[in-house]
Amino acid sequence: MSKRILCIFPNDPLIAYYKKGEIKKRYFNPKNFFDEVHCISLIEKDIDEGKIQKIVGTAKLKIHSVGKINLKNKKENLSGIINLVKEINPNVIRAYSPLIEGWLAANCSQKLKIPLFLSLHTQYDANRKLAKKKDFKKYLKLKYTEKFIEPFVLKSANKITIVYKIIEPYVLKHSTTIPEILHNKVDCDRFFNSESIDTLPQPLILSVGNLTPVKNHKILIKSMQKIDGHLLIIGNGELYDELNNLIKHLDLQNKVSIKKSVLYENIQKYYKSAKIFALAFNSEIESIPMPVIEAMAAGLPIIIPHPKKGNSEGLEDVAIFSKNDNISFGNNFKMILDDKNLQEQLSKKSLQKSKEFDILRIEAREAEIYNELIKHMNSRERNN
Repeated sequence: MSKRILCIFPNDPLIAYYKKGEIKKRYFNPKNFFDEVHCISLIEKDIDEGKIQKIVGTAKLKIHSVGKINLKNKKENLSGIINLVKEINPNVIRAYSPLIEGWLAANCSQKLKIPLFLSLHTQYDANRKLAKKKDFKKYLKLKYTEKFIEPFVLKSANKITIVYKIIEPYVLKHSTTIPEILHNKVDCDRFFNSESIDTLPQPLILSVGNLTPVKNHKILIKSMQKIDGHLLIIGNGELYDELNNLIKHLDLQNKVSIKKSVLYENIQKYYKSAKIFALAFNSEIESIPMPVIEAMAAGLPIIIPHPKKGNSEGLEDVAIFSKNDNISFGNNFKMILDDKNLQEQLSKKSLQKSKEFDILRIEAREAEIYNELIKHMNSRERNN
């Protein structure tokens, strides 16, 4: 069998994932399907491959740091990227964004006749609406990509997967390719069988997510004012100082704390130590973020905002849906903490639902998709 090679255009430099503690085993190489994985990193110098080897499993990892490429200089750098990918000679190209990384990947796919596998984790139309209200400069940039970048990427993709159903209308607006829902994956055994951390305050309410406006952490912080418990937020981002100031302003230092990061290899211990998991994300943009799946795998009761109609991802009988305000979240915290039977019922439902996102199941489908793309390409080459 000839060597199988994958070329990836990640959304961010890999060192950023490393610093956040988000290096997950075989994330870029499901079931060790590939022998080599090459990452095109849009930075001058990325991390040493040895530090993140597990992200590609048993494959040989090579990171190609090509320098900063953006919307302004993309065309002058394109031929160099195409030549690099031609030299790598991959069986498949994969991208996780329809923006600059996806544009480079799509051009390589078109020019070199290599199948493109595009995975989407964000509802970009909803992002545009949000940016229009809060960041007009970002909005103008996203309007440009909506017209000149994203349609080309989506139309070029041979396969598109989405992590939430809420992303589907965005894909169908620009492409005739019907996307497949392939949720984020979690190692259920690792999260369920983890040890807890004895030193954490109890009863513990856990929230995991970047400290950005769309995650609405202010709602959770304010909801703790009348709760006899402790909220631990794990995450970092632009609102770190602002959220800490809010905690002090409300005199909640004994009830709320923020931990910037936890190594992914240890994160399961924090879930296992909690009584409840809560996230007040913007349900226009997300419906079942990765931390929600991890929390279910650990057997936690889940409190999240009401989803958009038709986008519950099957959580209506599993999670507690809350109005996205501090009073509603606070009432739901109290309801669960005061009722042991309810805690047990919700825990069982979470564990049962989490099996749908188990790493072995999702990895198997990912590897299957890669195999289908390669077979299709080989068949097309034989017929030409």
